[in-house]
Amino acid sequence: MESLLAPRPADDILGYQPQAQLERHNALRRRDGEYNLTKRLPKINRKDEAWIRELVKPPSLENLKPQLATDQWQVPDPSRHLTCISSHQSLPLIAVGSGGHEKNLFIYEMTVSPGGSQFYHRQTVSLPHIYSLSWAPLGRFNSNTVIASGHRNGVVHLVSLPDSANPFPARVLKRFNHADPLRAPVGPISRISHLEFTSAVWTCVPDSSLVTLYGESLFLWDVTRNDRPMMSQRVATISGFHASPFRDGILALNGAFGIAILDVRSSRGLLRPKIANHSESTAVKWSPYNSNWVASAHEDSKIRLWDIRAAQPFAELCGHSDIINAQIPTN
Repeated sequence: MESLLAPRPADDILGYQPQAQLERHNALRRRDGEYNLTKRLPKINRKDEAWIRELVKPPSLENLKPQLATDQWQVPDPSRHLTCISSHQSLPLIAVGSGGHEKNLFIYEMTVSPGGSQFYHRQTVSLPHIYSLSWAPLGRFNSNTVIASGHRNGVVHLVSLPDSANPFPARVLKRFNHADPLRAPVGPISRISHLEFTSAVWTCVPDSSLVTLYGESLFLWDVTRNDRPMMSQRVATISGFHASPFRDGILALNGAFGIAILDVRSSRGLLRPKIANHSESTAVKWSPYNSNWVASAHEDSKIRLWDIRAAQPFAELCGHSDIINAQIPTN
């Protein structure tokens, strides 16, 4: 693909710069009673257009008791305006974005040895005002390291990053403009707050299509073209989404409405659970190992676990004392 814009390389990637050994701290363990399970689910009226089809027995959470520890390292952002982070699905790469004007996309590579883990600074790129990041799946592009970056001005860049043996700078492969003057503006907020590539199970769209959130509108893009989105749909008060890794064309949404399910192939609107969905949701994630489970964080400081075939959550995690802003399920 031709480069539309070549961002300035902020440094040379030849010769990794190893970070100091990561500090490791013991995390607080879960206290007894923090998992509040719903013991029994009510029957659903099958005439209801509700979220789902049939009930299942709530799964046990006895295995969700990990021994936790945390790693930390210093990102050299003088403005201290870090906005997003994304880990590669297959490679030991981590990208950190900043809302700064330059030298604001930091790429790290992790190595694991018997002596412990280390992060190596691989590259820094200047792409102003980044607010969201997502790595492209392997095999979709000629380069194995392609990342999508969402910016303050309603633009998404598809960026090819060189490998460790390549002295060339990063380059922009595609540019997706959500603030196209030919289209009506979608809202006062101009930043791309969230974006994701679709998984291989999404056969209703081209491979590795891109889903983006701009203001209160969802966009679906074919990455082989950048002139018009395949879909644009406004969802009032939406604040985030997660594309299902198992179900074709299905998005889980969160916002002031709580959580909802959207099928991008249908125009019938959203499906929402009717019980315990009154609190604003700040984040939503599909389970990485069960196609029917969704976890949602809420303003009442609870995480609710849902089976989308039921009308209410099968569990609530009540150990937080403040609003939860993000959540990442472990494999």
